[in-house]
Amino acid sequence: MMASLSRGLAGIALGLLLVASAASANRPAPNAVIVFAPGADSVAVADDATLRQLSAEAKSGEAKWISLEAYADDQGSRELNLALAQRRIEDVSHHLIALGFPSNRIRGTSYGDEHMDESDLPMRRVEIRINNLRR
Repeated sequence: MMASLSRGLAGIALGLLLVASAASANRPAPNAVIVFAPGADSVAVADDATLRQLSAEAKSGEAKWISLEAYADDQGSRELNLALAQRRIEDVSHHLIALGFPSNRIRGTSYGDEHMDESDLPMRRVEIRINNLRR
């Protein structure tokens, strides 16, 4: 029972880490950015090599997890943009899982245009960060 409770608390801690890192203005640059065409929710074939390299990096060395932050543009309703951003997270996740990265080490957050920052990154994107598990 203690092991089960410990695993549950670890999952909560990962969620809190993701929320804290998303809220931080000084968060690290993404390891990769996947850009989507307007209205698209599928990873382009041209991005397959990037995802393969990222998956290999994340699987090597210490235990790691991947955070995905999906952004939509300001076209359409907030609800549609959040749903589109979520589908983008799901597609990137499916690619990473197919490449052998554990699904329980992928966390995603969807944003609409209300969470845009001052970066030069395109609005329609998924930012991918490889993070070390804290012990």
